[in-house]
Amino acid sequence: MKEIFGVSPVMVHMVWRRHLDVWLRTWKTNLLPPLVEPMLYLLGFGFGVGAYINQMGGVSYVEFIAPSILAISMMFGAFFEATYSAFVRMYYQKTWQAIAATPASANDVLVAELVWATTKSVVNATMMTAAITFVGYLVNMQLVSFSGAIMMPIVAVPIGMMFAGMGLILTSHTPSIDWFNIPFFLLINPMFILAGTFFPLSEFPVVAQNIAYCLPLTHAALITRSLAYGDGLNGMFYSVAYILILMPVVVFVGITRCRKRIVS
Repeated sequence: MKEIFGVSPVMVHMVWRRHLDVWLRTWKTNLLPPLVEPMLYLLGFGFGVGAYINQMGGVSYVEFIAPSILAISMMFGAFFEATYSAFVRMYYQKTWQAIAATPASANDVLVAELVWATTKSVVNATMMTAAITFVGYLVNMQLVSFSGAIMMPIVAVPIGMMFAGMGLILTSHTPSIDWFNIPFFLLINPMFILAGTFFPLSEFPVVAQNIAYCLPLTHAALITRSLAYGDGLNGMFYSVAYILILMPVVVFVGITRCRKRIVS
């Protein structure tokens, strides 16, 4: 098959399949953390704190945060894979350099990394949607609409790709694996709190609202909440545009920067 913009789809698939094979060998330990941790947030905050809150944003508190947890799981799935896991493959295992010495190019390796990180985001979204739907069934609440459940893995593709691109940019700059503590403290944690995930943005001061609307997770959470409520993407033009514009930018920068580390 011919290359597309300097990337071979066949080679990308082979590298992606390599990552999948490695993941399948330890699938039990790989599946538990991304599934259990968000469920603890749902149970602890949604039902624990929610017992003391009548409504949030016009719905029960558990209905409010359930879609946000889906957005968080998409972010973590892609971002962790494109930072910690990618750095291990690049720096410690030298997997990137070894594959780039084969007929696969550096671009093939990096695009496969992005596709694999996005795959992890889709897997997380699918598992969490199923788990949240099941919890809703147990408590007789529709936490995710049927149409929303169908759409969650689909919207996880651009959302996951966006966070994967951001992760690769950081991986291209980090001198050591411990350095990732800084972006997690300065970027991921603020998004986790300020992106309207646990409280409506309207409750924040105006300055905090303006900052929140600049954060990628805010728009991911707005989209997953709209889908979970059965509203589709109605009124989500700015959030969809934000993700579709930011995604190719961070992907391009991430590949460009990481390619220098492979060929250097």
